Amino acid sequence: MADGMGKSPPAAEVSGLASPPLAEAPPEIATARNKGLQGEASDVAGGSGAIDADKELEDRFEGLNLRGEEETDLDFSDEIEGLIGEVRWIALFRVHTSKPFSHAAMFKQMRNAWSTAQDVTFKTKGENLFLAQFHCLGDWNRVMDGGPWLFRGAALVMTEYDGFTNVEDYKLDKIHVWTRIQGIPEGLMKKKELAEKVARKVGDPPITVIVNEGIINASKYLRARVHVVLSKPLVRLVPITLKERKVYPVQYEKLLDFCNFCGMIGHIVTECGDGVHAKEECQWGEWLKWGSMFFPANANATEEEYYGSESTDEEKKDGHHMYIAGQKFAENAKSERGRRKA
Repeated sequence: MADGMGKSPPAAEVSGLASPPLAEAPPEIATARNKGLQGEASDVAGGSGAIDADKELEDRFEGLNLRGEEETDLDFSDEIEGLIGEVRWIALFRVHTSKPFSHAAMFKQMRNAWSTAQDVTFKTKGENLFLAQFHCLGDWNRVMDGGPWLFRGAALVMTEYDGFTNVEDYKLDKIHVWTRIQGIPEGLMKKKELAEKVARKVGDPPITVIVNEGIINASKYLRARVHVVLSKPLVRLVPITLKERKVYPVQYEKLLDFCNFCGMIGHIVTECGDGVHAKEECQWGEWLKWGSMFFPANANATEEEYYGSESTDEEKKDGHHMYIAGQKFAENAKSERGRRKA
């Protein structure tokens, strides 16, 4: 079983022993060591062989009679909170796609898209599971607050990693998205608490709403950052009853590929099932994207202007990390657009 630092004890054990003890080891130990070496080689290649080998090792160790140092646990339980507190700027992520892809190509594209001030260290943890460590706070804020980031049209699903929890315990089933809920009454946009209740109809916490407490909103919409569950269809409207029932349309900024038939992010309608769906059955559409024909932005705007419009003039002047992240996303979006046309 892998320890807290992600190393495989059997593989480390093999590299530290001379040939005679290996030859004299009981058959079950020798077999386990050989399996460990195979798993280590697969991990270097970036495949899923290491994970399979680790599972085989765990199964083989189940029935072993422990001896000497094997009988006593190395116990860090009293120190774990402090150890986790020392870990910083590590993200766990996957690409939201069922299609095969090159890990090396993905790492290269994300380095270019993020354009970090310091280097980024990547590590493969599974067939579609990765770690990325950033080396300064500015890079960490830009990447984690920006996005959603794309690789070949698919979203990177990212979360902060504590350095010790089993990576398989993370769900990685949500991405954060900025939304614009159109036409919300002024009274619901003057108080943060009420605005958050509205935003929760669109996505999960943590939620950020743009309100000036006690002051009317100058915009025609409530802007909120929510976490969209990728296994659920996009919310198209928010029904609210005040004096009477009314529905308020939802639009999404930087909306990724989604299906007009099932409403979920990650594929398009021609990739859903057999890809053949009658037009009247497709009840999601381009109107969900902010800047569509129903709620148009400037049709002649560049990507930089489009995504820069989300920031205030003061944030642009000061180089706020959210503005910088939007510009990085614009570069990523242009790159993706060019690749699809090619």
